[in-house]
Amino acid sequence: MLSLSPRSDLAKFTFPKDFLPKEVEEKYAKYLSMQPAVVNTPIDYLNESIRGFSIPGISDVNIQQIQHSTNSIQRSGRTGTSLGKINIEPKTDITYNGSDNPLDRINKEFKVTFRYNQGFMNYFMLYETLFYRICKPLDYPCDPVFVIDLLSETGAIIGRVKLMDVYMSGIDGIDFDYSKIERNDALTFDVTFKFNNIDYDFCINNIEKFD
Repeated sequence: MLSLSPRSDLAKFTFPKDFLPKEVEEKYAKYLSMQPAVVNTPIDYLNESIRGFSIPGISDVNIQQIQHSTNSIQRSGRTGTSLGKINIEPKTDITYNGSDNPLDRINKEFKVTFRYNQGFMNYFMLYETLFYRICKPLDYPCDPVFVIDLLSETGAIIGRVKLMDVYMSGIDGIDFDYSKIERNDALTFDVTFKFNNIDYDFCINNIEKFD
């Protein structure tokens, strides 16, 4: 079987059901209940507006030190007499595996991109959520786990990325521009989260476990 290029749409992320503070949930639920729509809960309304997400890679796991190096070259003098092994090289950068935990070489930043909904409702839903989480840290300390599912062509979960101890970190601003009068799904904003640990499960043999 030939290997296939990945499809970026075969990944799924949604916020946990208890992501929104209860005060924010109740406030926006009243408005959504008055609107004729398929999505009528605040968390579903928020998840439906997700356009994409990204997780960081790993970089700078090696260290470099300036050291003398050696070789095994045999050298001869002008008369052909062997000079033996002259195996000391001038100082140069030598690369080694670093001693740091690879986790320390990850940016630990998770970014979610949203489209702006009418009235910027999803934006201010998140804006208020950020304030509640900072101003009431005992009530909303962090999200224990964010889950990103990686799917097969048939929709089965074949991989799962877990971000643990997730904290809401920041949100983009809004540019209000009177020259833009048409609706545009390309207009987006980012919300940034910080996490303390990351894990990956290859779940090809445990599909039932995650269904």
